[in-house]
Amino acid sequence: MIHKYLAYLKTIETGSITQAAAELGYTQSAVSRMIADLEEHWDVPLLTRNRSGIEISSEGTQLLPILQSIVKGQEELSFAVGELHGLQNGLIRVGAFTSMATGWMPLMIKSFHEKYPNIRFQIFNGEYNQIATWLRRGQIDCGFLALPCAKEFDTTFLLRDSLTVILPPNHPLRDAECFPVSRLSDEDFISLMEEQDYEINLFLEHLRQSPRIKFEVSSDFAILAMVECGLGISVVHDLILHPNRHGIIKKPLDEPYYRDIAIATSAAAQPSTITRMFCEHALEWARDTSSVIAPATAEAPEYAELAK
Repeated sequence: MIHKYLAYLKTIETGSITQAAAELGYTQSAVSRMIADLEEHWDVPLLTRNRSGIEISSEGTQLLPILQSIVKGQEELSFAVGELHGLQNGLIRVGAFTSMATGWMPLMIKSFHEKYPNIRFQIFNGEYNQIATWLRRGQIDCGFLALPCAKEFDTTFLLRDSLTVILPPNHPLRDAECFPVSRLSDEDFISLMEEQDYEINLFLEHLRQSPRIKFEVSSDFAILAMVECGLGISVVHDLILHPNRHGIIKKPLDEPYYRDIAIATSAAAQPSTITRMFCEHALEWARDTSSVIAPATAEAPEYAELAK
């Protein structure tokens, strides 16, 4: 019966029977049959179908947390049995924003994977609000968020991530110790589109003079490539630059700003054993690697303060 629960939950998660079948390794008809079996067995509709696709029914919404709990319990049981045989296995679903997913997280997961090679990962990439929604719905086990978070999440602080100015290799201030905030308005500036990064756009809004934006893009990596080509300068999260794979120069701001990043789980549900193991590993790894990200000064305002 568990495989039918999994098929239904994956269909809700992806919003598509076809996608659920592909991810689970079943045919589309097999997934449809499993969901139909559940509907027949319980005598309730689990999905509603319309022109835009499929959605969870009101009855399915009521059953969803129970099904998620059953599947999580099965995973806990499998993990416990694996431990008895010296084989820890299972799945961790992690939500991460771009700079975390491309910066620290691969190294963090690598060291975890060396300890527990049989544990699999699914990485969901999105913005803070998406990660928070996935946590609420039980679509992920844990996620990286900026503090402060809503009380519905249990959080563990990991690192402080400063804003950094990035310059082309031939920029006149390439040898300066820091970059003056007051000079941002004098440079050709490459910016993320407004909806792509709340904190950076909030920082730019609070400048005395707005930067001279010449280019707006939707990707951090497009910014890095354009700065490398000499099209302008930009402000990014320091985390996106670790490891630095681009021929650019980074400088701290003379008036530092930062965000505090935490790993979060839902306060409404007990995290699984392997999720707790990964969260503990993330904290230990962050402490051991804290020198990678230089902390902001005590006077640096948090983004939360700017938002007031």
